[in-house]
Amino acid sequence: MINPDIETDKIKRYWQDFFDQYDYNDQINNLRSIYPDEKSLYISYNDITGFDETFAQSLMEDPTLYFSIGEEYIRDTIGLYNNRIKRIDIRLTDVPDITGIKYEIRNVRSCNVGTFISISGIIRKNTEVLPRLERAAFKCPACGELTYVNEDYQRLVEPSSCQHCGYNKGKLKLIPEESEFVDTQKLEIQENPDNIDGTSQPQRITVIMEDDIAGKVFPGDRVTIYGILKADQKHIGTIMLTEFNIYLYANNYKKETKDFEDIKINEDDEKQIRELAKDPNIIKRLSKSIAPSIYGLEIIKTALVLQLFGGERKIMKDGTKIRGDIHILMVGDPGTAKSQLLRYMTMISPRSVFAFGKGSSAAGLTAAAVRDDFGEGRWTLEAGALVLADNGFVAIDELDKMDDRDTASMHEAMEQQSVTISKAGIMATLKSRCSILAAANPKFGRYDPLKSITEQIDFPPPLLSRFDIIFKLIDTPNREMDGKLAEHILMTHRLGEIYKGLENNNVDIKIPDEENFIPEIDKDLIRKYVSYAKNHVFPRLSNEAIDILREEYIKTRSSGGDSIPITARQLESTIRLAEAAAKARLSPIVTAEDALLAKSIVDYYLREVSSMNGKVDIDILNSGISSRQRSELEIVLGVIKELKEAKNRAPEVKEVLDELQARGISRERAESDIEKLNSMGEIYRPSDKRIDVLK
Repeated sequence: MINPDIETDKIKRYWQDFFDQYDYNDQINNLRSIYPDEKSLYISYNDITGFDETFAQSLMEDPTLYFSIGEEYIRDTIGLYNNRIKRIDIRLTDVPDITGIKYEIRNVRSCNVGTFISISGIIRKNTEVLPRLERAAFKCPACGELTYVNEDYQRLVEPSSCQHCGYNKGKLKLIPEESEFVDTQKLEIQENPDNIDGTSQPQRITVIMEDDIAGKVFPGDRVTIYGILKADQKHIGTIMLTEFNIYLYANNYKKETKDFEDIKINEDDEKQIRELAKDPNIIKRLSKSIAPSIYGLEIIKTALVLQLFGGERKIMKDGTKIRGDIHILMVGDPGTAKSQLLRYMTMISPRSVFAFGKGSSAAGLTAAAVRDDFGEGRWTLEAGALVLADNGFVAIDELDKMDDRDTASMHEAMEQQSVTISKAGIMATLKSRCSILAAANPKFGRYDPLKSITEQIDFPPPLLSRFDIIFKLIDTPNREMDGKLAEHILMTHRLGEIYKGLENNNVDIKIPDEENFIPEIDKDLIRKYVSYAKNHVFPRLSNEAIDILREEYIKTRSSGGDSIPITARQLESTIRLAEAAAKARLSPIVTAEDALLAKSIVDYYLREVSSMNGKVDIDILNSGISSRQRSELEIVLGVIKELKEAKNRAPEVKEVLDELQARGISRERAESDIEKLNSMGEIYRPSDKRIDVLK
């Protein structure tokens, strides 16, 4: 049997030789001057393996023992000069993501308990930083001396007797002023959704952060946590169970600093990406690779490609932030492949979250302060879909099914790209820097081309105005288009039947028209292409692009007459799309062609959803009423007020209609305007025949 004292001395000599060989002694001595602001000595794992492979392996297998002896050696070394050094932490850096250390949360097992491992994921919840008893001081009622007990995580351990006089007839009193505390925080980390298949629920694990690394990560952060896997016995009341809960006692952590860095791109991938970027039609090829089984929708697919790449996020010297992410809304008839497009985009986007409007609340989309067992009854923060998709992509289907109060919570997340929580004393701001692709159905089942978009969906205009592009998908009969669509769908089904028939047969046959249904660029390659572009390409506007965008903006504004065709918000949307087009070509410069492509997409959407009588009017989106209609409503309201003053009573409907007809407003339009004012709460009807103005 190995003598534990001999083993401890051996490990202590290992640490001493290691610190001497790799010159960590200066850092150890420096801790004396910066303590207690810094209590950690950061050691590279590469140095440990370079020093002794056996030592490194033993450290991974029994980290609690090895760290405690190393930390004791450091305390003894600098404690000779300073008695206030009570706690020192050895923290590892440069820990490799290799088998035996790196684990997915769902693959952590009982054999890992007590070993050093690393896990990656998204912080889902966190508690506030609280003091925890680390070394408790108990006062003896008989002799008055203090008995010290080293406390473990979770439960308070009380001494059974006084270590000085042996008193054991009652409890010893805890003296907090003489005890030692350590900052502690509990986190819940969820595995990355990108790393699991669609049929699995993301697994979670609790993480304990202590001392100077507590309070450094927040819900929505994507991190890799290194630490010791520990087990805590379950219990029901006072009955102890044979099952244990596992948690990770954190030794160190690493935040993801780059977008999409979890996608590995090797030299061959980079070469292939560079070759693709040389193709002058790369954007067209990418758009053809999006859901080839869905017929048509060329402009929409092109816009979705640009959304994948996104524009540039800017932070100005005065602290002003300008978002680069592109938000797209699709509104249309049932059966126009909106949901299929959303699903496909979540499959090819490097970092994505899918949500259903019907089953989502404001808290589920943004963030919430919750009170549950995780925080031992205290309020904790829990991140929603928009926060979890930070630096990524969110698809929201059936957005129209969400409650008005829930959709209102998206305003800040879409424009400021942050989520502010003010509840139960918690004041926090979480990041939600993501692109949003949403789909909605008209409230009356089908889209009516004769009505404005604001009349057909129950979205507040401020929410609509935050979408860079809005597409309407209308299912209208057209013999030629219907024939092509029917042929495409029939061929898709036949191809699927052939695949099913060949599923269990190793037969190599030529499948007719298969090339029309296979993406030109593979989904995995698109993910890598987008990831590479977002991490390596940061385009800036050329003088030619600036001239085109400026002139087009001025020309469009001046063509409106009495209406406002576009605002500065649409110009910013065009800039984002132009930057995305440059990224898609891996170009550091936004060219005139990029600007023209972006302008054509914005013009298409404005003609489709914010035009009345062939005239573009952005007020339809911004306020739900066109400039002309607003002027007309003001005339109708003015006439009602004039007649009321003249007759000293509420005017009759017929009197109002006659007066408006005399002023050039038809009876049909006047009746529609009266209904509009009534729904807006500007007027009311005291009787069927009379109209009055609300004071």
